Amino acid sequence: MRDKGKTKDLKKDKLTLISEMEELEVIANNHLIMKKYPEAIKAAERIINLALELNMKSVIREQEEFIAKIYKILETDKLATIILDDFTNIKTKYDQLIKKNKFREAHDDILKFKAKYDEYYDVRLISSINQFLQKEKRIWDFFIQEEDIIKLLEPLEIQFNSYIHTNNIPLARDTLEKAKKLLEKVSLEYIIEKWKHFESEYLEINKNYQLKGDFEAKLDYIATLTEEYKFQEAHSLLSNLIKIAEQKGFSEYKDKLAAKKRNIEDAKSKYTKLLNDLASLEQQFKESIENDQYNSAKENCEQIIKIARFIGKKELLIKYQQQEETIENRILEYNQFLTLKADILEDSKIAINEVNEERFSQALEKYRAILNQIQEYIKK
Repeated sequence: MRDKGKTKDLKKDKLTLISEMEELEVIANNHLIMKKYPEAIKAAERIINLALELNMKSVIREQEEFIAKIYKILETDKLATIILDDFTNIKTKYDQLIKKNKFREAHDDILKFKAKYDEYYDVRLISSINQFLQKEKRIWDFFIQEEDIIKLLEPLEIQFNSYIHTNNIPLARDTLEKAKKLLEKVSLEYIIEKWKHFESEYLEINKNYQLKGDFEAKLDYIATLTEEYKFQEAHSLLSNLIKIAEQKGFSEYKDKLAAKKRNIEDAKSKYTKLLNDLASLEQQFKESIENDQYNSAKENCEQIIKIARFIGKKELLIKYQQQEETIENRILEYNQFLTLKADILEDSKIAINEVNEERFSQALEKYRAILNQIQEYIKK
């Protein structure tokens, strides 16, 4: 019994809705005849809502066509033409303000435009205006939602430009990264495009920054090569840097590059002189050895070691360190020989005196002592 009752109620409700739709259709047509277009559209929209409840697709389609017909009438209406002309001017001004990011001023102009006709005409009835107003509403809503984020971006923009102009690239990069996190929540195209431009500017400047960093490192390496007396490598690298500086317009490096060139030439000149000094000292050393002038040879050796150590001639350093040790041994031996010689000469004088005084046994003992000294020296 209950199910039958519910079915009767549903049928009754459906009939009621259909009856209401028929009445609204009459009202809508009457409004159209009387050129009360807003009222006609509202009645048609009410019919569509009721038809949606009953899933009457044909009725929905009819009323949509009815509304479209009214829009066409409105667009050819004299007042609509006046409004459209006014709207064209307002829209041009609006677009100009938007380009200058003056969203509030642009939005206020649109509100004034609507208010101007609100008393006797709904401008939204003109489809082109209605489409624009819907778009403008979305833009305005986005602007309001994102205004706080935009305010946070403003100081970052000031910082970024300051760092770029002072060539503080690391801080400019950090600021850009902070802005990117905020931009993830921004949809306003002009803000996004602005920061895309900033990023492009940063990437271009960063290329030169990295190039200059590499440039400075190579200048330091030239100094290292010069200290290691690798003059050909230093000259070659310096020539490349001079070409890069000219191509990239690195005028600030002009004096530094010129100073590097002078340093290399001065170092090479001093190095060449030291090589000549070494050759001369080696010849003197050879002559001193040949003439048994060991003290002089030792002095030559010490000077050679000093220069060889200074200019990094390791093989020469090792060679003359060994020569120095050999010479010191020779000097020690020679001094021992001279001491023995002096002792023998002294003992010989004594022995000769003993012979002259016919003290032959004493003289023999002295000669034996001299012989022992000689034998001991030979053994050593």
